[in-house]
Amino acid sequence: MKINVLKKIAITLLVTSSLGLAACGTSNKVSNSNSDKILVGLDDSFPPMGFRSNSNELQGFDIDMAKEIEKKINKKFDFMPYNWDGIIPGLQSKKFDVVISAMSVTEERQKQINFTVPYIMEKQVIVIKGDSKINSPEDLKGKVVGVQLGSTSEHAMEPIKNTFKEVKEYKNNMDAINDLGIGRIDAVVIDELVARYYLKEQGSKFKVAEKELSKEPVAIGIRKDDSAMKEQLDKAIQELKQDGTLAKISEKWFGEDITNNK
Repeated sequence: MKINVLKKIAITLLVTSSLGLAACGTSNKVSNSNSDKILVGLDDSFPPMGFRSNSNELQGFDIDMAKEIEKKINKKFDFMPYNWDGIIPGLQSKKFDVVISAMSVTEERQKQINFTVPYIMEKQVIVIKGDSKINSPEDLKGKVVGVQLGSTSEHAMEPIKNTFKEVKEYKNNMDAINDLGIGRIDAVVIDELVARYYLKEQGSKFKVAEKELSKEPVAIGIRKDDSAMKEQLDKAIQELKQDGTLAKISEKWFGEDITNNK
């Protein structure tokens, strides 16, 4: 998952998230594997995965999923907002037991921590107008393509950007989508989680092209030595996939099921 992209969006979407962040990295809690509670590290300024409502309550896809996992494993999650740049060291030093915060499974991270089975296959996608004929990265040849400056989307399109007519860089994704709407650009390369969240209420004005640029699994982060935790969470996630619960949560936050990991 493209964490830095969504953190920038969160600033404009939810000013109240700062209330939760004020305590990030300051807690002296230490996880206890024998407890009936599981401490969860997360970024709580990360819509639509985990963020604060106007009343400062945690909400989002990851929060809803965690509540369903609780029912499967008969334990309670205790959420602990934490600075994202220290989230892996925090897990390793047992500040919390797991990370549930749309964490992408990368080769570098796998050297440091373990992961559950993926619950979302994250993608870098192409957003286009509803009547556009663009269906794949190849169709961007000769087009004007927008992207958020410094985002992982910018990195994802690097191999093919020399085929574009022009790359227009934006400070945030909403500016790019607005320009797409008025015809200044032909497409926007963007993180799928961001795209689905933005476009959920847009109806047929915009759509996501059929073929993505890249895929990246998203899973729960666990310490290397905690095989028991991995086993029970893997089982719970698989059951939530099979009984349709994850699909329902995805429909709520994205308007469609993006949890099938295809």
